[in-house]
Amino acid sequence: MFDAANQAIFAMLKAPETADSKVLELARFCVEILLYLAVLGLVLGWVWGRPQLRRAVFLGRLSVVLGLLVNWLIGAFWFHPRPFVAGIGHQFPAHLPETSFPGDHGTILFAIAFALLASAGARLWGLVALLLALVAAWGRIYLGVHWPLDMAGSALVALLCVILWLTVLRRPLAWLCSLWTRLYKGTCAVLHLPPALFPRA
Repeated sequence: MFDAANQAIFAMLKAPETADSKVLELARFCVEILLYLAVLGLVLGWVWGRPQLRRAVFLGRLSVVLGLLVNWLIGAFWFHPRPFVAGIGHQFPAHLPETSFPGDHGTILFAIAFALLASAGARLWGLVALLLALVAAWGRIYLGVHWPLDMAGSALVALLCVILWLTVLRRPLAWLCSLWTRLYKGTCAVLHLPPALFPRA
């Protein structure tokens, strides 16, 4: 049942063989550039953000790390072929025939979005990040490198990782965030960086 629904949704979202070059370029932008923008956002959010935003950004970082670890474990024990490996659809960007479930790009973007949404002072940014994650997920499917179920799995892994850090691992989260803050401020002081680089209290 899941495979049938997965393939049916993929058939609706994938690029046709004669896809418009402008739409393909838009999809490639969504796949490649949005990931870099999200990482840049984490850096800027930490450097210039208020304490609530800094904690949300740090939660996002840890959720990304944990999510990628979970993805690796899933891939190590269960190989799920990508659409082009299964002979379905067209692969527009070159991609290794690795396991497809869950998608790492999706996990990174959804983890950042859910971490921001979970923090009262960063929910507007979280909505923006969630929109970008959904657009990037569309791009991965459209270009034929992921199934819709891969992106749903990415979102689920990301959500569970954020919840895990906020519940079971909340004490390690607070300790790691405090440690990182001290290291950051100490490094800025040693390097005599401009005061504007210090997070606002």
